[in-house]
Amino acid sequence: MKFVGFLAFCLGALLPATTAQSLQDVPDCGFACMLPSILNSGCNSTDALCICSNTELMANITTCVASSCSTRDQLSTLKYSNTFCGVEGEDRRTLVWVVAIVFGALGLLAFCLRCFARVVGTRSWGWDDTVMCFAMCFEVPLAVLSFPLTEHGLGLDIWNVSFDNITEILHIYFFDEMIYIAALALTKISILLFYLKLFPKRSFRICTWILVAANLVYALTYIFLLIFQCDPIPGAWRFWDGEFEAKCISINVLSWSAAAINIVLDLAVIILPLPELFKLSLTTRKKIQIMAMFAVGFFITIVSIVRLRSLIVFGTTQNLTQDYVEVGYWSTIEVPVGVICACMPAIRSLFSLVFPKMFGTTAPGRSGYYGSGFGPSSKGAKLASNASNLHNNQIKVEQEWTVLVDPVEEHHTHTRHNSDVELVRVGTTTATAAATARDEDADVKGAKGRG
Repeated sequence: MKFVGFLAFCLGALLPATTAQSLQDVPDCGFACMLPSILNSGCNSTDALCICSNTELMANITTCVASSCSTRDQLSTLKYSNTFCGVEGEDRRTLVWVVAIVFGALGLLAFCLRCFARVVGTRSWGWDDTVMCFAMCFEVPLAVLSFPLTEHGLGLDIWNVSFDNITEILHIYFFDEMIYIAALALTKISILLFYLKLFPKRSFRICTWILVAANLVYALTYIFLLIFQCDPIPGAWRFWDGEFEAKCISINVLSWSAAAINIVLDLAVIILPLPELFKLSLTTRKKIQIMAMFAVGFFITIVSIVRLRSLIVFGTTQNLTQDYVEVGYWSTIEVPVGVICACMPAIRSLFSLVFPKMFGTTAPGRSGYYGSGFGPSSKGAKLASNASNLHNNQIKVEQEWTVLVDPVEEHHTHTRHNSDVELVRVGTTTATAAATARDEDADVKGAKGRG
């Protein structure tokens, strides 16, 4: 120790006063690695350009420090080295909180529009809306947590962050992971519950419930694993410097597997309704609108894949507070985009009030038996009136969309020219009323032809 102190004194005497003054922040092991290497390099101890541009010298110092210094001493030595060489660290703290707040606000706006659609629209509050409320209870904190994360140094290079703040960032991240998993799972479950109101086909409903169960199992399993990833639990945010004894599951394995499974579940939820949507008796324009609405979900999968790539980089990082930035902002993008996707059907029905021609679902010549609950036509009003007089086999729907399987023609599917599923008008209607409307429509066309 005395010899290391003597080396430090000698180096301090050789270097400029401003540099020597900062040497007190360099640990002893850092001195022991730097001074012999500099003296053997042929560079003058005051020539920063010679020392910092000598890649072999810097590599020797780095190797020595990595093998002989603790994690904290390595960071202190690296901080001094960057200061001496005039290397300015990257600061992306603003990017972290701006991305989180912008996308978090968009998700919140979509949810508010969804709630407003329930107030002014014909559809009553459902389980899918309730689950979305729970999802928002996680989405909002996920965005808000970006502020304490950046205040403690997320977005700075780790050697420019105090040791206590590194621990605190990991402490916040411990809860952030669980909030992220819960928000994703609840958003997908809300979408699946909406599907159950959309499609009555038995095989489709079975697949939907299987996916609901799969998302619940996914969320509960990974939340449990994240809570108990270390024994004792505080090891999850105190392990980074190697000075806290704990047995931990690899956080990289947990993160990669959770991200991969989430991508598979995303694709399953997105693809599930597409075959049924293709069968709808809609005009091309309306079909494109609905397909585009559901296809937005593919963007979520793309975000998940990009986030998985950032997790691979994060798994080998030595600059945790900088390399976690990508993982952080892709997470705060993925969750709100999922919320927006889940709220789009309700938002579309709300917009149909303002832009009925663009967002209305009434198809030419078939307005009597399928369409939006907003902007009803006269024929639709007649259908609603006819339906109110029917008491047998009545099907009541209060939602943006529903798909009706004709109980009469279901046994004669080989005689049908159209799809066996049809998007019916929101309100109170019946399968019999739908068939009546088709007959009325045919009669009107026949009368026009004879005239």
